[in-house]
Amino acid sequence: MIDRKEVTGELAAAAVGAALFGLADAATISVGGTLVSSAGRTALLMLSDGAALAVLGAVSVLPLRLLPFAVLRGRWAALLWGGLIASLAALTEWWFTSPPSFMAATAADAVRGSLPMFGLALVGLLGLYVGVCAMVKSPRARVGVLLALTAALTARSVGSVRSLPAIGAVPEDASSVMLVTFDTTRADYFGAYGNATVATPRFDAIAAEGVLFEEAWSQIPVTGPSHTTVFTGQAPWEHGALLNGVSVSPDVVMLAEHLRAKGWRTGGFVSAYVLDGDLGFSRGFEVYDDDFGWLQGWSDTLPGRLSAAVTRRFNPEHVLERRGGRTVDQALSWLGGVEEDEPFFIWVHLFDPHGPYAPPPPWDTAYYQGDPRDPAHASMEHVEGVAGYLVPTLEGITDVDWVLGQYAGEVSYADEQLGRLMDWLDTTGRADSTLLMMAGDHGESLGEHGVWFNHGDDLFESALKVPLAVRMPGTIAPGTVVAAPVELTDITPTIYDLLQVKPPPTVRGVPLTDAFADATFSPRNEARAMSFDRQANLEARKAGEITAPVYRMMTLRKPGSYLFVRRDAPGYDDALYDLNAGTEFEPPVDNPGLSRALSESATSYLKTMTQESLDRSGAEPDEATQDALRALGYVE
Repeated sequence: MIDRKEVTGELAAAAVGAALFGLADAATISVGGTLVSSAGRTALLMLSDGAALAVLGAVSVLPLRLLPFAVLRGRWAALLWGGLIASLAALTEWWFTSPPSFMAATAADAVRGSLPMFGLALVGLLGLYVGVCAMVKSPRARVGVLLALTAALTARSVGSVRSLPAIGAVPEDASSVMLVTFDTTRADYFGAYGNATVATPRFDAIAAEGVLFEEAWSQIPVTGPSHTTVFTGQAPWEHGALLNGVSVSPDVVMLAEHLRAKGWRTGGFVSAYVLDGDLGFSRGFEVYDDDFGWLQGWSDTLPGRLSAAVTRRFNPEHVLERRGGRTVDQALSWLGGVEEDEPFFIWVHLFDPHGPYAPPPPWDTAYYQGDPRDPAHASMEHVEGVAGYLVPTLEGITDVDWVLGQYAGEVSYADEQLGRLMDWLDTTGRADSTLLMMAGDHGESLGEHGVWFNHGDDLFESALKVPLAVRMPGTIAPGTVVAAPVELTDITPTIYDLLQVKPPPTVRGVPLTDAFADATFSPRNEARAMSFDRQANLEARKAGEITAPVYRMMTLRKPGSYLFVRRDAPGYDDALYDLNAGTEFEPPVDNPGLSRALSESATSYLKTMTQESLDRSGAEPDEATQDALRALGYVE
């Protein structure tokens, strides 16, 4: 005869045991994370985590009643079982999930995935559970066990508190810094660069009120490594990252780290998975908002991780990016908590121009009228090699102008979000005391050189020439234009120079401040860039010669003079383009003397990159990372 009261009691006890684990789990996530602190969010996270695990505990205790062991009956055994089953779920998820490729291996990682070792761990935990149920019988002893478990969970939560470098004493009258980066954004889609069609009034205002760099060049057309270049002042061959998913080397100092140590409040707000804080981008930021889920922090909880593992199998692109408007909402919320006398450094990353191009109204129809699926159009017939993640959004499209209009709409939408940040500076009176900078991380090929709606595999102008403008009232004269080539490596040293902060010794770029005052000053002779050579690596992999990318391309570009492409794969010719006589679309020219000199220079950069860095960049990511990068178009 089933005693319903007894069963109900055991169900409730098991639910409580599992829920206690969930509460501690959520508390650990809240105090150890990088998100904006919020009592309401923490409470909701604890409630959701606890409730989800409570259900798990209650459901799992029912089979326990089928076992013919009296020692496993009763509320005490059920309470312990609830905590045990939650712990086992956490252990199982950790054990059979490959560690992220960017995390340093630990001794514990050596046993992960081993079924025999997991079996031993499982037997040990179950044996401990049975032993405690059998031996701990008195109420006082049971209270002692519960207190010990509670203390252990509390210590785990408290021990997870994120450690940040102590904030220093800020210089008197220090300026704040607002850096906004647009992902996948070409310079020629902005009014300040001569485009009279695409609406970009807010970027154009920064250029008009400060300085516009006519020849700003990215060092690599890949989001993660390019932002590493921005924040370290080092080029890819120096910081060693060539692909997304590669962590920032701990040996270099990040801009946020250095400014926080000097007294600036720091906040980072990003819009895509490839800038995940665990890769090192969060270093130095007291708040780093990289969680795009329905409840921030949920994805790090045990129930969140378990559901994500299942979801990845059916929908690998889930919550891998968010609209710029949501990112700016979070940024404005954080800025609202910064005191008026506190200088801040805020970075806001807007992913919107990255494909698939799907701007919200009114930008979805701003640059195209008509039916993009009209069979009378034929312009999409010559479009080839479109990245797989873009194919569904282009199904049935016959007019390439519609695709270009959608891209333009994304740029205008991102510019609109930039405007919201600028409006905050104006309404709070912080505009005159804030260094405002906007930069693209790399461009996007829209048919140039046969590359359609993609980036990362070539080093031509469409992939590398980016918008860059800086405004700093009282320091930079309005309407300044710098025609000399500059690099993204120069952003961090320029910020340090304008703030009068001595840069760390790891910075390799050059400050651009001398160019503000002297239009004839050239900070550097040429712009440089590097990437993996996709064509050479794919062909070598198909031939069985390599199992990971090893071959690279290097370009040296002096606008109006030359573009030199150096390929280090055997059997692939270098190319020199005479930009005086033609363009990069013209056939390469024969100039042995110049080619020899440029080849020696490019080779020296290739040799600068260590073999360790090359191996790290070419290493195959774990399965979850590959799924995410593939969904964003970075793995094919």
